[in-house]
Amino acid sequence: MSSLLGIQPAVAKSWQEIKQSGELRIGIPGDYAPLAFHDKQGKLTGFDIDMARSLSNALRLNVRFVLSSWPTLSADLAADKFDIAMGGVTETPERNARFALSAPVVKNGKIALTQCDKVEEFKSLVAIDRTKVRVIVNPGGTNQSYVDKHIKYAQIVRTQDNVANLQGIRDRSADIMFTDLIEGDYYQSKEPGILCVATQNILPGTASYKVYMMDKDNRQLLDAVNKWLAGESKTKLAKQWQISE
Repeated sequence: MSSLLGIQPAVAKSWQEIKQSGELRIGIPGDYAPLAFHDKQGKLTGFDIDMARSLSNALRLNVRFVLSSWPTLSADLAADKFDIAMGGVTETPERNARFALSAPVVKNGKIALTQCDKVEEFKSLVAIDRTKVRVIVNPGGTNQSYVDKHIKYAQIVRTQDNVANLQGIRDRSADIMFTDLIEGDYYQSKEPGILCVATQNILPGTASYKVYMMDKDNRQLLDAVNKWLAGESKTKLAKQWQISE
């Protein structure tokens, strides 16, 4: 029988250890525009990428981005693969119980994204949740949680990531993608006539905030992040990326 003696769970770096390392590690899934995504040249960009650089400069640390995924984001943070999770993290009771969450970064809520010529068909959840409607969703995030809880009759098309979700709407292999207002507004403006927000308001019960997520015990890092969030950087960069605070 194998022994587990000597195997210790990962312990997150303390604030002092982070400062001594000279590096702030930022974990991101990297598939959530306009917060953190890869542009057509494959370069990592977005509001949270700029925010991470601003934060690291304020803390006098070098920034290093660590790619993660929505299904593994919490486990990766708990395994000390990075110090802060960013790039579209929604505040939830489960995350709040397990991790330290920053002050609100931007407000948000769920909407339905579809092809622009189908907007009138999908104005509400009732109109969407019908047997012939195809709802596309990726695993591990709040979009999946919303679909699993609310979709009872529509066909659910499960895919690997958020990029594939959007492509499913573009190529019409799916009809609806539930996502956040931030992302819906972004793609509606970037791909006019192709991607459109169907629901006029955020879906009931989905009002939320995007936050940054850290180890529960690292109060000094949390305090440093919240102090920085209270400054001017967030407002300046939100305006640059056309994001409502």
